[in-house]
Amino acid sequence: MARRSWWLVAVPALAAFVFGSAAAQTGPDVKAGTAVTPADQVSAADGSVAKIQTAANRVRHLLDDARKNSPKDIVKLTCLQDKLAQIEISLDSSKKRAASLKTAQAAGNKDLANHEFTMLTTLRQRSEQLDAEANQCIGEEIGFPGETKTSTTIDPNIAPVDPGGTTGWIDPGVVVVIPPASPVK
Repeated sequence: MARRSWWLVAVPALAAFVFGSAAAQTGPDVKAGTAVTPADQVSAADGSVAKIQTAANRVRHLLDDARKNSPKDIVKLTCLQDKLAQIEISLDSSKKRAASLKTAQAAGNKDLANHEFTMLTTLRQRSEQLDAEANQCIGEEIGFPGETKTSTTIDPNIAPVDPGGTTGWIDPGVVVVIPPASPVK
């Protein structure tokens, strides 16, 4: 019985800590360590959806620029398309979760509202990370700056050697004997 009462105290305390710190990251009106009111959750949820939409618009703009300026750069285009697709999935999910948050609050279901709020915060953070990763998408032009050109310079102070001719240096101490050819039957 003592173990069960411990959980009844620990779980709400942990939830308050997690939701309080998650809410602190969503906007200036929610302070860390304070209880998050339903109105604060709705406000922060709407802000999260707006931030994810902004990230999607920015990555979409980067993708459009890449298509115009370097349409053959498949590496960069693929990278940006991947980041945009992931952000758009987060955007769609965040809109559904914001609506679910509002519905849960209207029904008085605090557990579901807190869950949806946490998920919205996680989606916003992941979208911000994907937005930053989209800036890191580099293409072939950086990895391969152009055609490789090779130039050869011969030092004029080196003596010329003709390997097939009679001129050139031959070591007098080496005797070269060419074996006779064997008859072929």
